[in-house]
Amino acid sequence: MATPYDGKVFIWHWTGSAIGEATIDDVANTLKTYSPVTNGVFIKTSDAADWQGRYDTKASMEINGPSDIARWVNTLAPHGLEVHAWCVIKGINISGEISKIVQAAQVPGLRSMILDVEPYDGYWEGDPEDVVTLMSGVRNALGHDFHIGISIDPRRHWYNSIHPQSWRPYVNSVHPQCYWGEMGRTPEDILTETYVTWGTYGLPIYPVLQGYGVSSDSIREAQDIARSVRGATGLSYFRLGVIGPIEFAAINEEKVDTEVGPDSVWRRYGWEKVLAPGESGYMDGSHTGQPSSQAFSEFTSVRGHPIKWTATRADRDTVWALWRPNLPARGIYEVSVFIPGQHATSLVARYHIHGIAGVGTELLVRLNQARYYDQWVPLVVYEFEDVADGAQVNLTDLTGETGKEIAFSAVRWRQVLEEIQPGERIGFDSPVGTPEERLSDQIWPGTWFDATGYATLYTPSGQYHTGADLNNNQPTWDADKLAPVYSIANGVVTFSARGGASWGNLIIIRHDALPDGTVVWSRYGHVINMLVREGDRVERGQQISQIGNAEGAFPYHLHFDIVKTDILEQNPSHWPGSNLDEVFRHYAEPRQFIINNRSSR
Repeated sequence: MATPYDGKVFIWHWTGSAIGEATIDDVANTLKTYSPVTNGVFIKTSDAADWQGRYDTKASMEINGPSDIARWVNTLAPHGLEVHAWCVIKGINISGEISKIVQAAQVPGLRSMILDVEPYDGYWEGDPEDVVTLMSGVRNALGHDFHIGISIDPRRHWYNSIHPQSWRPYVNSVHPQCYWGEMGRTPEDILTETYVTWGTYGLPIYPVLQGYGVSSDSIREAQDIARSVRGATGLSYFRLGVIGPIEFAAINEEKVDTEVGPDSVWRRYGWEKVLAPGESGYMDGSHTGQPSSQAFSEFTSVRGHPIKWTATRADRDTVWALWRPNLPARGIYEVSVFIPGQHATSLVARYHIHGIAGVGTELLVRLNQARYYDQWVPLVVYEFEDVADGAQVNLTDLTGETGKEIAFSAVRWRQVLEEIQPGERIGFDSPVGTPEERLSDQIWPGTWFDATGYATLYTPSGQYHTGADLNNNQPTWDADKLAPVYSIANGVVTFSARGGASWGNLIIIRHDALPDGTVVWSRYGHVINMLVREGDRVERGQQISQIGNAEGAFPYHLHFDIVKTDILEQNPSHWPGSNLDEVFRHYAEPRQFIINNRSSR
């Protein structure tokens, strides 16, 4: 089931008075500057029978009718941004609500409408008959081709409160509000409940992720789970006005290109292909003479793609399916299968893997489909040939079971560009020195030295140092002036700008997870000639700046620390001062950390 959200990222907008931008053009510029992955904006057009402009005080963005919606569409379009609408419906003045929804949806260029249906005071108050009256009126005016979604509180105890089955014939997608911070939960916890509660609804799920009041690490965790585990094909974030540059930096990483798998191996991915039933590269049939449409039953998954299923067989196969991805090159690939939350109760589904390099026969992988619920499950990671029709996955209904059901769903190939086994060194080096020196066993290389020391009480006012002050005064004083500064490991730049107080310029890098899942940040202070900016991907040993002196505040040196919490995501200039406990809580001894996590050489 194709939708307007597949492969896209959206930001929700509530009201102009709640954001700092003065114009719609300013909104576009903010998104293009801080969140270039964003494909469009969900704008609130009405609240019950009132246009949203009634509750706005910023005339340049108010929505008081179709012409204002058209202004949003026409202003954002040149920036390559789509406009979708959302509204709060209450079921009080149904004819008025129908009128506002229909008028908004008929604006040329508006892509879809999402109905905010929640069981709280000030939201939906109607009964099931009111749902039918409202939605039949909307569909009679718009037809059934215009896309309408519903946005809901996904927790199971609210499910029946909004009469979900009454909405089902009229809507096309579900946008659950996965606000783990507001709900006092973890991202994994609330996303799991979302898919268990709404997974059998029969419509594609596009999570709305909390973009405010939570750490950027939790945003990354939520989007990785939604994409890579739960198979969401599109995401959105709530909302403009409270999502800042740090949160936008996390959103810009929403594509899953690295991951620690269930085998505890860290992998970096490149080319990816997902094949679902009905797509080119997928084939199926029967051995009984039945056409495929009769041999299989079918439903729509939470990914929005068809899933076929049938009863298992104990003694012979009667149906078959195969997936051929047409790999771009010989290489290592991870092969995963999406297991739905329904019609997948086989304990021994038998996946036949073909095309593994150096293996003349197929590899049989048995999978307990009943263990999983609307999620991707890795089958194998192997080197595959690139011969035509070489790589292939086959599945039949022969499992040796009776009374079970087996699902034929999407299969995903991801090319593995790099992998690190558990316990293997992730790769951290010194931020200073020549390439040869930084690969040596001497952590502060050559004549470099730490002038201050970690957790040292070093000022008359009693402040503790958070890391190392790296200096090189040989063969002359300030020999380190303008020396190159290098990223100590692979990662993403989260801050590159002036810091507060006497920091001068700061660069902060969030590094790829260690094999055990640990994430650390490195901070480089007093630097000049910064070569990277927020959102840039950097590699170990890549020059990022030069050593400075904080505009004359200090002798030339590099302030360098390693941070083990997300405190720098919240405050790049963080300084614990005289609080030694804060030093130990947030900062690691940098030299020892690098010793423990040296690069493989």
